Amino acid sequence: MVKFTLNTLGAPGWTLEVTAHNARAYGYAGVDLRLIDGEVISVDSVRANLARIKELFPVDELPVATLATSVRLATREPHIRQTTLEEGNAWIDLAAELQVPVVRFFAARNPPEMDLESSIQVVGEMLALLSERARERRIKIGVETHDEFASSRSVARALAFAPSDVAGAVWDMWHTTRIGESPAECMQQLGDRLINVHLKDARRTADGWQLVLLGEGDVPVEEGLRSLNAIGYDGCISVEWEKKWHPEIAEPEIAFPQYMRVLRTYLERGVAE
Repeated sequence: MVKFTLNTLGAPGWTLEVTAHNARAYGYAGVDLRLIDGEVISVDSVRANLARIKELFPVDELPVATLATSVRLATREPHIRQTTLEEGNAWIDLAAELQVPVVRFFAARNPPEMDLESSIQVVGEMLALLSERARERRIKIGVETHDEFASSRSVARALAFAPSDVAGAVWDMWHTTRIGESPAECMQQLGDRLINVHLKDARRTADGWQLVLLGEGDVPVEEGLRSLNAIGYDGCISVEWEKKWHPEIAEPEIAFPQYMRVLRTYLERGVAE
């Protein structure tokens, strides 16, 4: 059965204590750690809060489902790749310490002038290297459909370099929708490599997209859930309300319970098990 988790990116004004309380109150099965007390997580900040995280988010009751890092895997310079590899391994070690099953990385071309073909190879090679530590620690590592790698096809090509039992995809429904990919297309590319899903709704506007409450936008969330159900996906689905990046959108006290209410109506219609 799928489990809906609350992504801390959506509540920059909450402490971890408030996050734990509200996640339970709203009916979420766990959390995805992107912020600690409103600030983007770092290796140092998570290390400094290990005891607090363990106490607030018990593995058997309200677990941290993902460490949602800012690590970007694609870079041209060998010395930066080594630094990135060391940071990635540090995140994997922290995940093992906290019993968090998934570490999320970005692929993103960095620097941006690096061409996509080169980026795909570099990301694949980095995933293969990180997979060694991840296998030792029994952790899965995921690369997200995001930035220049919003296409499920690009992510799938990078994942081909890395072992399928360790490295997988984090599917963000909004980003694949923005570039015109349907849920069915995403499942065709990533279905057998999915380890986590990000969910949010957004409406097309004259100058881009606006994040909205669930059911008010153009992201085919219900169709996406049906597609996940069709392949037997039973992992975590993160409600990623991007309040940290878009302070003008609804407050988390409104958005998180609203998303859960609508998701429950979808479940009642049999979109997922």
